[in-house]
Amino acid sequence: MSGGGEAPIEIALIGLQTPDVVEKLERHFKVHHVHAAPDPFTALAAIGLRIRGAAGHGMAGLTRRYMNAMPNLEICALNGVGLETSDVVGARERGIVLTIAPVLYDDVADLAIGLALAACRLIVEGDRFVRAGRWSSARLRLGRKLTGMRAGIIGLGRIGMEVARRLEGFRAEIAYTDPTPRAVAYRAVPDTVSLARESDILFLCAAGAPKGKAPPIVDAAAIDALGPRGIFINIARGWLVDEAALVDALVNGRLGAAGLDVFDDVPHVPAALLGLDNVVLTPHVASGTEETRRAMGDCVVDNLVSWFAGRGVLTPV
Repeated sequence: MSGGGEAPIEIALIGLQTPDVVEKLERHFKVHHVHAAPDPFTALAAIGLRIRGAAGHGMAGLTRRYMNAMPNLEICALNGVGLETSDVVGARERGIVLTIAPVLYDDVADLAIGLALAACRLIVEGDRFVRAGRWSSARLRLGRKLTGMRAGIIGLGRIGMEVARRLEGFRAEIAYTDPTPRAVAYRAVPDTVSLARESDILFLCAAGAPKGKAPPIVDAAAIDALGPRGIFINIARGWLVDEAALVDALVNGRLGAAGLDVFDDVPHVPAALLGLDNVVLTPHVASGTEETRRAMGDCVVDNLVSWFAGRGVLTPV
């Protein structure tokens, strides 16, 4: 993006972007793929002073170290909504604008319900059962009925609300816990353990703290409170759960089932989960539809283009 013989504006990709996003960005800017360098900060040492914009994502956000390496940075557009890896306070102090891609809430909620149905109705286990040729000599064990369940939601933000709206279609008895009071018809419960104890199925939809900065929201006590017939669904972040306690409870029958899209150390999944029929696993694809990923990429491009055209940003934090 330049005119009148001016040098193009230079931006740094601090997190991987899809090829179509890169192609669109390259129409407007000089793009540096620093995330792909063996050492991104060594790469930035030579160009950091020239960088005015950046693009990252929820798991590759704008840290203080990146800000120090790009002292003239004006804006960082994140391809996602997670801020756990970005220093929001530090960016605000330096006058750096952060933007997100708030277009994924439907997809995440859809997957939460999909995992819930798969865990309740043994969809994945049933698929393996048929493919293994077992149907001719045996019957699949009975599943659980999602309709009418007592559903607990941890975190009634944008994603939690979309999950709740979908659960209304299943005539679920919905309760939630959230540090922020919500003007909703759902029943509020003061803490996670109490909510787990009063739920048949528990959805983790909270944003939570950055990894390693706070105790897990769903700890061993909450898992035990959910109990051997309880079902746990996580479409938030893996580190918000005591993963060792979760695995132990699933292996030893103290938790009934789980549907997990995220893990503590993605893409590494605890080996003990891989052979369990009472767990449904997906590879962090809650926003993974063609339509939503395209819209997320457009948010990144449109925010950067709008900012450097002098029109401000479209989806600020």
